[in-house]
Amino acid sequence: MSARSVRRGVALVAVIALLVTACNRPGQGGAYPARDVQVVVPYPAGSAIDATARALADVINKQGKLGKRLQVVNKEGGAGSVGTTAVLTAKPDGHTIGILPDGPLTLIPHTEEVSYDPANITVLSEVTTSPVLFAVPGDSQYQDVGDLVADARANPGAVTMGDGPLNYAIPAQKFEQLTDTTFKHIKFDGDQATTTALLGGNIDVGVMQLAGVTAQLKSGKLRVLGIAAPEPVELAPDIPTFDAQDVDLDWAAYNVVVAPAGLPSDVEKKLAEVLAAAVDSVEFADAARDLGLVVSGLDGTAAGNRLTDKSEEAEKLLAPPR
Repeated sequence: MSARSVRRGVALVAVIALLVTACNRPGQGGAYPARDVQVVVPYPAGSAIDATARALADVINKQGKLGKRLQVVNKEGGAGSVGTTAVLTAKPDGHTIGILPDGPLTLIPHTEEVSYDPANITVLSEVTTSPVLFAVPGDSQYQDVGDLVADARANPGAVTMGDGPLNYAIPAQKFEQLTDTTFKHIKFDGDQATTTALLGGNIDVGVMQLAGVTAQLKSGKLRVLGIAAPEPVELAPDIPTFDAQDVDLDWAAYNVVVAPAGLPSDVEKKLAEVLAAAVDSVEFADAARDLGLVVSGLDGTAAGNRLTDKSEEAEKLLAPPR
């Protein structure tokens, strides 16, 4: 065999090797996923978003449509920014995704410096929503939103309101603007601390999510004056909306599944299909109901648009006065 023939043979082998390698890369016609997929949760184990992620992962793993397993990984810290950073700065190959509440994407970047760009993202699905509500102790003097407004107007700054996280502080601020009232705000880390304060009679009203108050509602220890949804929520149809009580307040927290920007289109399509099948399942609907969450199932485009709209509204509300 001539030297030229040898060189041609070596070159041909090299080309074949490159083609095989390329075909095995996710997003380029190869098998995806090549290994288990990490699902980052930016809050600790046992949190509501962690329970949601694990319920979703369980359904996907049982359905087996992905081909590999989802592994939930908790990376808490920085009010969700640590885990969000881990997701958005990961390699965009579909092997690291995250299930996040919308706050780190729509709210926190307007109040502090973050190490990620919330717009540089692939939104895959909105899996659940949780409307914000105003809860009071079971024996509260307030029977409806009108009672609360009347007392707050008669005693400006005296009625205590527990809020804290931006997804609660913003609707609380909107409520004051819409009703021409002023409350004494007391900051809490989340629903559990607010519930404890309400049950102890330490605050008059608490801003919470349905997921955080469901158990106490069933026992009668807490009541809800109004829920910030455009229409009654199926999980709690007896709770009146704010709108039905002449206060145009609509605010919810969203749980979304996201990946880094630049995700290959075929990988994005597969993940979206797998997520849609899981969210549409009876098993996930049951799990969400137990958690007090409303199943959404918006696709990536619609979910991304909703995040953009909420971020723009939050920016106006959080902008410092000039």
